[in-house]
Amino acid sequence: MKKKFFLLQLLSVISGFAFSQHFAVAKSGVFTPQQKKVLLLKDTALNKSLILFKTNLHVNTDGTPLSYHPFDLNGDEKALNNICNAVAVRKDGSNKNLCLSKETYKEALSVFARFRDSGFLKLPTGYSITWENVLVPQMVDGKKVPCVIKSGEYEGYFGSATSLRNGLSSDKGECDCNDQVNPLKIPALVLVGGSNNIVRKFGAKLGDLLIAYNPTNKHLVYAIINDFGPPNNLGEGSVLLNMKLRGDTTFPKKRKDTFKLSISSDIIIAVIPDSRTFQVEKPFTPENITSRVEQWLRECGFQTGQAYIDFLESSVVAKLK
Repeated sequence: MKKKFFLLQLLSVISGFAFSQHFAVAKSGVFTPQQKKVLLLKDTALNKSLILFKTNLHVNTDGTPLSYHPFDLNGDEKALNNICNAVAVRKDGSNKNLCLSKETYKEALSVFARFRDSGFLKLPTGYSITWENVLVPQMVDGKKVPCVIKSGEYEGYFGSATSLRNGLSSDKGECDCNDQVNPLKIPALVLVGGSNNIVRKFGAKLGDLLIAYNPTNKHLVYAIINDFGPPNNLGEGSVLLNMKLRGDTTFPKKRKDTFKLSISSDIIIAVIPDSRTFQVEKPFTPENITSRVEQWLRECGFQTGQAYIDFLESSVVAKLK
């Protein structure tokens, strides 16, 4: 009886693997800023697609208030990131972001510190600061300023936003912190910015599900696209995504800890286009993201995560070189 059951299981895996072979390369292209190959796989019978590419992963912290602190701008003590990853500081009449150069980085911090010391009500003369893309705004004396949390576990930190929201109608928390797709709690990927890149052209959008695979240690992680990033970098994962892919269990406490979670080896990312509307559950959790991805995989013939890994390694990895 046990032998029969084993044979039935084996046949199920084999048939699922064969079914998955219906995925074939429909299009290919190159993400030109990093010269990385991108594949669009399609199963025309099922009308399902995958966008695949290999990339290393920087770390993104936006969405947790622990990211940025008004009095720890460099992330030396309690902030997980430096403020220059949330803002852009420019001299009047110039498009150059002072945050992006080692020569002007300290100047950028000094300018932002003066902005902070004014209660965020007055820009230093001769400078502009762009901050609303990441820091959550609030109205003070009729003026929009960065929201700073006044109580609770995040007291003193800036509210930090993600483009994808949990869709809460109540209990959003100060600075709407509970409504963000928190990178410490959710495995997530930042979608490369700009509209004229191959990943976006193949259909990847905010809220789409994805599968991340680390060939080095065989770790497979199901995740979601929760934000937009710069137009020149394919790979930026949330703190939890990178931790799971690396096999780390200790959360960062300051900037240096955060940056150590970067992954320099290639991770294989498979974005599932149009999955943002597939069996949606909110607020987003690792559990409901996993459930959605597993259901999508089963519908494609992948009965287990290992079956998907086998498909990658036998049919896809060589094509990404």
